[in-house]
Amino acid sequence: MQSLEHQSAEDFRDTPYGRQLLQGFRFLFFVPELEREFRRYLNHQARLAQRLGACLLMLVVAGYLYVERHLFAQSDPAWLLELTLLRLLEMLPGLGILAMSLFHKRVRIIANRLFPVLLVLVGIIAARIDIQYEMLQPEMSFRYGAGLLIVCSFFFLGITFWRALISAALIVLIDVLMAAMILSPFEMKVHWISVSYYLLLLVIGATSRYVHEYSQREQFLVRKLLGWVAQHDALTGLANRRSFDTALNQTLLQARRDRQPLALLLLDLDNFKAYNDNLGHPAGDALIRDFGALLDGFSRRPMDLAARVGGEEFAVLLLNCDAASAQAIAGQILSTLAERAIPHPASAQGNCVTTTIGVAMWQPGQTAEQLYQAADAALYRAKQAGKNGYALSPALSAE
Repeated sequence: MQSLEHQSAEDFRDTPYGRQLLQGFRFLFFVPELEREFRRYLNHQARLAQRLGACLLMLVVAGYLYVERHLFAQSDPAWLLELTLLRLLEMLPGLGILAMSLFHKRVRIIANRLFPVLLVLVGIIAARIDIQYEMLQPEMSFRYGAGLLIVCSFFFLGITFWRALISAALIVLIDVLMAAMILSPFEMKVHWISVSYYLLLLVIGATSRYVHEYSQREQFLVRKLLGWVAQHDALTGLANRRSFDTALNQTLLQARRDRQPLALLLLDLDNFKAYNDNLGHPAGDALIRDFGALLDGFSRRPMDLAARVGGEEFAVLLLNCDAASAQAIAGQILSTLAERAIPHPASAQGNCVTTTIGVAMWQPGQTAEQLYQAADAALYRAKQAGKNGYALSPALSAE
């Protein structure tokens, strides 16, 4: 599987996912845009684990408290009261995590940033209880709660490796500082045994989490890359026919809802077969890539789309673009291609590569298929007129 993934990345090095796979991520960081996307993915994947972790925290702490109230009911009322308050405080972050995981997406995004803080707070409370148990030395006690929190920090909240590591390290550090202030020198020597236990748990948890997150990130990139491949043309990086058909339907619905004009340009590279036959398929592929990049420059707005819909056939979808603007863009595409002056030894229109364009505007009541047919009819008219130009759909020409 590893070789297949690297082969996919090599084939698609022009995509952000392919580039990241090739660059690697030893330190568990992507480029900023991908890192944000991965964290959203991680937060979504971890929602069930967050709820489970919160429920387990409340259940375990409630169980501790129930037993402790029976054990210490007669021995030390003051410690029992303090212990009860600490246990209730320990449960509150779990309740908060559970509640926030059920809220709206925006609340969950804020909550995910707070999870490490809540985790450290619970760890501080657990460390305080552990230290008090060391001082009192009861016959039976529930110690090492901080150790459990260290382990949980790496696996339940869906936070990244580095946030989990920092949270766990802070729990250990604060535990040591609290113990140094509260315990006697002799008790502190004994407490170092607990600290060594915490550090061992931190190393084990961090190692496991690193391996797990590395695998998660790799799977994320491969899954995204496969999704990109399914929606894009591998040669040009533009949307493929399947993606274009979906976008055309969705954009038409938006144009209808917002009462905005919608233009569709269909383009065909003139005499492409002759270009391939004379210069070879590698040259033909290079021409397809260059022309795709040219069209991509004319579809920079969020709702614009450039697509490769056939061998040498392309489409440009322009929302909120009226007929005059659509014709101006068609003219600009023709002039830009002419300026590049790509040699074509077998062109009937001259010595350079040219294109023919059909322009259609969406009409009320028209379906996506009918709009495409109108643009195709305009493209046919432009070819009949001698290629290397553009023509309007019959409906526009009659106006």
